[in-house]
Amino acid sequence: MAEQILTGIRIIDLSRDLAGAVATQLLGEAGAEVLKIEPSGGDPLRGFAAFATWNRGKRSVVLDLDLPTDRARLEVLLRHADVLVHGMGPIEAAASRLSESELRAQYPDLVVCSVTGYPPSHPDADRRGHDLLVQARSGLMDEQIGWRDGPICLRFPGPSWAAAYLAAAGIVTRLDVRHRTGHVGPVHTSLLQGALTILSMFWNRAENPVPELFSTKYDVGPHAAMYRCSDGHWLQIMNPGGRKALSAFDFLQTTLASLGEPPGEIDAARMRRAFLAHSSNRWVEELRRADFAVELVAPIGDLLQRPEVIANNLVVEIDDPTWGPTRQAAAPFDTEPPSTIRSAAPLLGADTEAVFQEAPAERRARTRHSGEPPSYPLSGLRVVDVGAWFAGPVVPMLLADLGAEVIKVEPITGDPMRPMANFFAACSRGKRSIAVDLESPAGREVLQRLVEWADVVHHNVRAGASARFGIDEEGIRKANPDAVFSHVSAYGSCGSSRDRPGYDSVFQAMAGWEVANAGEGNEPLFSRLCTMDVLSGLASLVATLLAIYQRSTTGRGRTAKTSMLGVATFTQSETVLLVPTRTVAPYPTLDGMQTGLHPGYRIYEAVDGWIAIVALGSASMAALRRAAKVASDNAIADAIRAFMVDELIWQLDQAGVAAERVRVGAMHEFFDDERNVATGLVSTSDHPIFGRLTQPGAFWSFGDLKLRIDAASPTAGQHSSEILDEMGYSSTEIDLMVEQGAIGRS
Repeated sequence: MAEQILTGIRIIDLSRDLAGAVATQLLGEAGAEVLKIEPSGGDPLRGFAAFATWNRGKRSVVLDLDLPTDRARLEVLLRHADVLVHGMGPIEAAASRLSESELRAQYPDLVVCSVTGYPPSHPDADRRGHDLLVQARSGLMDEQIGWRDGPICLRFPGPSWAAAYLAAAGIVTRLDVRHRTGHVGPVHTSLLQGALTILSMFWNRAENPVPELFSTKYDVGPHAAMYRCSDGHWLQIMNPGGRKALSAFDFLQTTLASLGEPPGEIDAARMRRAFLAHSSNRWVEELRRADFAVELVAPIGDLLQRPEVIANNLVVEIDDPTWGPTRQAAAPFDTEPPSTIRSAAPLLGADTEAVFQEAPAERRARTRHSGEPPSYPLSGLRVVDVGAWFAGPVVPMLLADLGAEVIKVEPITGDPMRPMANFFAACSRGKRSIAVDLESPAGREVLQRLVEWADVVHHNVRAGASARFGIDEEGIRKANPDAVFSHVSAYGSCGSSRDRPGYDSVFQAMAGWEVANAGEGNEPLFSRLCTMDVLSGLASLVATLLAIYQRSTTGRGRTAKTSMLGVATFTQSETVLLVPTRTVAPYPTLDGMQTGLHPGYRIYEAVDGWIAIVALGSASMAALRRAAKVASDNAIADAIRAFMVDELIWQLDQAGVAAERVRVGAMHEFFDDERNVATGLVSTSDHPIFGRLTQPGAFWSFGDLKLRIDAASPTAGQHSSEILDEMGYSSTEIDLMVEQGAIGRS
């Protein structure tokens, strides 16, 4: 097999959930060897269709770590490994003799990554970290309006998905630091930090607030820009900031006139009446002709059969030993060399004896220790950000968090997301801004010089505009062959959809999450939580860091491409398409009351609030029934209505059943909690307009390496003059460019 980016890297995977499984899957398909360590009973995910995707290409090794012989076998594996991934909190890790200090002493070259419910340095570090419980304790459930009053169980496991990408990104960053400097250390993340990547779009507190910084869950309804058509199908459209004038959309105006509607403002009620006049196919045709973003609201799994998904190689055919011939979601990004799938998911213990009979694999050469460690993981890395909206700019922001120097290039009028200040602040901290008119010769020259300066160029500009400005792949390679070029598109670079506009909500729709989050029997539900935007940015971060690592190890700049279509398709990995029947394998569904998946994994209403309970297995369910004083699962909900939340949590804790209060209105409580401040989960910075700005903070813990999360988002052109001065422009030249409108500054 040809060498890949992570060829020669061996990962020991002790994780047992989505986040760890997906993180190691992504790294395995980038070339790492992943040994999946399982108990004799197997990973709890075995039996679910998700196991087939999340564990393909791995090798299964069965070890009982309570047995001295198997413990000794694990130690042999760790001596020859590069990375250990696990989901144990500090107490469990110490009891398993896998604490950070013990591992560092025994295996000084090993990168250790824990993916737990809460950060290891936080007082909540040993709380159980099921996605449902973290949704509840973090306050995420209160941020989505649903089909009933009260907090909503989110069917999409956003905290786990975000944590998976954070873990993969953190591991690649640590490998890069190890290669460049010889310094080795841990990287930890958690489902709480995954939840914070989502909440950061809405949670902020400013000393000098402006209305645009405030966004409540009632700002958008459950059918935001979603319309039922005459054939009963629903469509989701997106037209951010009035990108296209609805008043100039001839087909809409003609339809309204045919219904006897008088001319006037086009509001949501008139849109609803208009859409009922035509079929979904007709509306899609007309909306796309007018360059609106639109998609049909579909169930989970439909995306695996879409022509544009197939055209972009976002699915793969695999003969799975459990499910038979399947079509599965492929990696959500494209690197050079590309991700490769070695094999189907392994049968339990299929590789145990073979692994221990093999000679240790040749490992990639490492740079030895060379002085003091860097202050930040990516100290010295230079990044040019030419993106707009969210999925593009959030990647350079996260690189800035990791210590990179980031220059944001934006129009004279500013990034189009600036009017939505809460979203802009969530993807812009740590950057310097230069405002440039790229239609002017002087502006294009400035951009050219910045590309020549950069180690990484990142953006999500559509193909036509990027070629015109010289920031397509060809233009960047010509200007700076050694730079990493990373791009986020909507629909990928192949197929008939490649030039269409695409935004978070339309990918929610086509991926099935507007159906899944709605609950059984309900109309589809729009989610304001922008999970496709967030995950597209996080997936691009992983791809970008893989390209940065490859540049460190080979000296060559390569290209990394991510699409929102690819990310949406990858979320279908909870299931697979069964090829012989063209049907989708079963996957858990949300109940119609939007409380959970089954009686042992749901939220319940009590006297003084809501409680989230995770009781997996017959013994835990029996303990839950005893605590509720009922004989059947169907009686639990009514019984819990008589309990106080804290009283029931105490009883369940004594019985060994995990539970959390569902927090509502949690933002200020979170920001004011000194424990969150002390562990870096809260970021404060001084903004030129907002004054003291508080936001969610660190998404990783790197041990001896710091994160840079205390620099506020810039105003448009705030740093234009100083950046141009650093590039060698004289003050006279700068003033002239400002006078001519080629450069803006604030």
